[in-house]
Amino acid sequence: MIESLLLGHILIFAVSAIACVTSIPQARKIQHPGTREGLIVFLGSVALWAGGYIGYLLAPTRPGKLAFYILGFVFAFIAVGAWLYFCAAYTGRPPRHTPFRKAIVGIFLVFTALKLTNPLHNLYFTTEWVTEPFPHLVIHHQLLYWVVLGLSYAAIAVGFFILMERFYHTGSDSRPLVVLVGLSGLPAIATIMGSHVDWLLPLMYEPPGVALFAVGTLFFYRQRFEGIRLTGESDKPAIFLDQGTCIRDYNQAARRLFPALERSFGDPLEAVHTGLADHLTNQGVLAITQDDETRYYDVSSTPFVAGEVMTGQLVTVTDVTERESYRQRLEEKTEQLEALNRVVRHDIRNDMAVVLGWAEILEDHVDEEGEDALNRVLHKSRHVIQVTEVARDFVESLSENGSAELEEIELQPLVDAELAVVRDSFPSAQFHVSGELCDVSVQANEMLSSVFRNILENAVRHNDKETPEITVSCEVDSETVRYRIADDGPGIPDNQKTQIFGKGEKGLDSPGSGIGLYLVHLLTDQFDGNVWVEDNDPTGSVFVVELPIYTPSSRTSE
Repeated sequence: MIESLLLGHILIFAVSAIACVTSIPQARKIQHPGTREGLIVFLGSVALWAGGYIGYLLAPTRPGKLAFYILGFVFAFIAVGAWLYFCAAYTGRPPRHTPFRKAIVGIFLVFTALKLTNPLHNLYFTTEWVTEPFPHLVIHHQLLYWVVLGLSYAAIAVGFFILMERFYHTGSDSRPLVVLVGLSGLPAIATIMGSHVDWLLPLMYEPPGVALFAVGTLFFYRQRFEGIRLTGESDKPAIFLDQGTCIRDYNQAARRLFPALERSFGDPLEAVHTGLADHLTNQGVLAITQDDETRYYDVSSTPFVAGEVMTGQLVTVTDVTERESYRQRLEEKTEQLEALNRVVRHDIRNDMAVVLGWAEILEDHVDEEGEDALNRVLHKSRHVIQVTEVARDFVESLSENGSAELEEIELQPLVDAELAVVRDSFPSAQFHVSGELCDVSVQANEMLSSVFRNILENAVRHNDKETPEITVSCEVDSETVRYRIADDGPGIPDNQKTQIFGKGEKGLDSPGSGIGLYLVHLLTDQFDGNVWVEDNDPTGSVFVVELPIYTPSSRTSE
C-alpha cells in the first residue's frame, strides 16, 4: 500500500511531465505567435513543475527533497503567468499591451524570491520528516502559501473565464474544448483536499489537468482550437471548414447571417448556402436578402496548411453594402453620362451646326442694321458648338474610368494645330510663339488636344482687352516638358488659382470657369502631368502644363 501510493504519485506526475513535453512540438505548429509562445512556456513550466515534484518524491536526502520541491513550487507560479499570457493571446488581448504589466512582473518577481528564500524565513511552508504512510518530507503550508494559492486560483479563473467567453462566441462545435477546459480544472480539488485526505500529499495536483488539456487541444482538436481563436476574435461572420469544405465551426455573427448553420456541423457548405459556397472560388459580391433588405458581402478564405496540403480554411464574410451601393450609383451615373454624351454629340451639335449653316448663308442678305444681330447669332452658335465639343470631351474622359490607354504623342504638331484652330476662331486675338515649340513626345491620347484648346480659348474669352494677346512658350528638362500659355487679361486672384480647376471640390459644382478647366485638370492628371496658374507680368495669367517626356522605358514601366 505504501509503495503503491508513492508509485502512484510518481506515475501521475511523470505522465503529466511527459505529456507536456511531447505536446510542445505540436504547440510550435500553432500559427498565431502570441498563442504559440504562451502555450509553449506554459507546457514547459508545467513539465518542470511536475518534474520538481518527482524529484521531491524520489530524492534520498532532505536537502534534495527541499530543493526539488522549491523548484516545482517556483515553476508552478511561472505556469500561472504563462497560462494568463496564453489565454490573453488566444482571445485577442495582446499580453504585451496589458496595463500595469511592469507592476505585475515586479509582484511576480517578489513572490518568486520569497519562494526561493523560504528556508530562511519559512513564510511559505515548514518541513518535517515523517515515516507514515511512507518515509517522506512533509510540507506544512503557512499563511502566505494560502494567500498566494488563492491569488493564483483567481488568476487561473480569469483565464478560464476569458477562454469560456471565447468559446461562447463560437458555434456549437466548441463543446469538446469546453469539456476539456472543465476537466483540466478538476485536479484543483485534490490540491485543496491534500492536507485532509490520507492518500493525498500536500502538493499542487494541477499538472495532470494541464496534460489532459494539452493532449486534447493539440493532438485531437488543434485545427478546431485555432479555428475558434480566429472565428471568435472577429465581429465579422466567420465559418471554419475542413479539407472537404464541410462545416466544423462558426461564430454567432455567421449564425445570425446564415440561420441554416444551426445544427449544420459536418454538413457541406453547399448544403447550407449555395451562393456562399460558390463565392469560395468565384470572385464577386455575394448578395443576401433578409427581412426585405438586400446587403452585399465580400467572401475571403484563409487556408490552414500542413506541409503543402490544405487541411482546412477559415471563411470570413465582410459587409461591403456601402461600397457596393456606391459602385452601383457610379455605374448608373456613368450610363447617364454616356447617354448625355450621345445627345451632345448627335442631337445638340448637329442642330446647332444646321443653325450656324443657315446663319452663315444670311451674311450676304442682311443690311447694315441687321449685321450686328447676325454676328451675335453666329458668335453664339459657334460658342454653343464649342461648348458641346468640350462637354463631349469631358464625358469621354470620365468614361475612361481612369484607365485610358496612352500612346506616344508628338507635342509640336499638336500645339501648332490647336494654335491654327484658335486663330481661325478668334481673328481679333493675337497668338504668338516665343522661341520654338519643344519637339518632344509625351504619353497621352487624342484628348491631349482638349487641354491646349481649352486653355487657349479660356485666355481669349476671359480677357478684357479689345485685342487679347496670348504668348505660347515651352521649356524642357531631362524628364518633363512645360508649356506656358500667357495672356494679358485681368489675371486670377491667388485664392482662386486652385479653385478654377475644380480641385478639392465636386467637379461640375465647383467655382471655376466651367467644365473646360476642370477637364484640363482631369486630363493632365490622367497623363501623369500637372497644371497650374501663375501671375503674368505686368498683368494677366500664365497657365503652365507640365507633362513627363515619353521614352521607350517609360512605356515599359507602365
